[in-house]
Amino acid sequence: MNADLIHDTAMEYALNRTDETLEAAVRAALPLTQAIAARFAGRGVELEDLKQVAALALVEALQRFEPDRGLRFTTFVTPTITGKVRNYIRDRAQLLRSPRGLREQGIKMDRANEQLTQSLRREPSVQELAEALGWNIQQVLDVQTMRDKTTVSSLDTPDEDGLLLFDRVGEDDSSFDAFELREDLRKALNVLSDTEKQLLTLRFSKRLSQSVTAKHLGLTQMQVSRMERRMLATLKQEMMAE
Repeated sequence: MNADLIHDTAMEYALNRTDETLEAAVRAALPLTQAIAARFAGRGVELEDLKQVAALALVEALQRFEPDRGLRFTTFVTPTITGKVRNYIRDRAQLLRSPRGLREQGIKMDRANEQLTQSLRREPSVQELAEALGWNIQQVLDVQTMRDKTTVSSLDTPDEDGLLLFDRVGEDDSSFDAFELREDLRKALNVLSDTEKQLLTLRFSKRLSQSVTAKHLGLTQMQVSRMERRMLATLKQEMMAE
């Protein structure tokens, strides 16, 4: 990385704005953008995405650079790129954590998972799921992680976990016994398999996360998610039929 070369090519572009001078300036400063992006690796966003954001911030900075102010270009561009990368990570995190954003992404991921499971006759890998959705692998992992931290709240409206639960059943009950004492629900529970009943206890009585529940049952987190949605839908259908 050559600070003098970066400054000189940026100056040349500022004085003679052509495609050629812009390309030369970008090429000279690209190692700097990649180094800044690398500082933010491991924060839930793929490094390649960060590099792209940093590169776009570089072009923006080149177009705004004013040599008359007496700043070296590296002094001007470094905080600009750093700020853009930080904002991108922040905005990405907010999108994932927003109920609507997470819910919509969760629903898309579940649909893709169902389709792939049918066509492949097995659970898809994260890579296969990402390709089907047009996402990168990190986005799939982020959505799975964020959904696993949320609580199911409604069967009629998907919650942040992408799941459903009828009328917040058992929300005020601290034990599965009180939950089961409801006559209509007790009858409906008879249609569940032993594994589904165990899942219900782990998720709604012990309030374990999907990933921890999956370990208890010897399943994957995705399998637990699918079983939970299917089980809750079955319970609602049985209760409505009473």
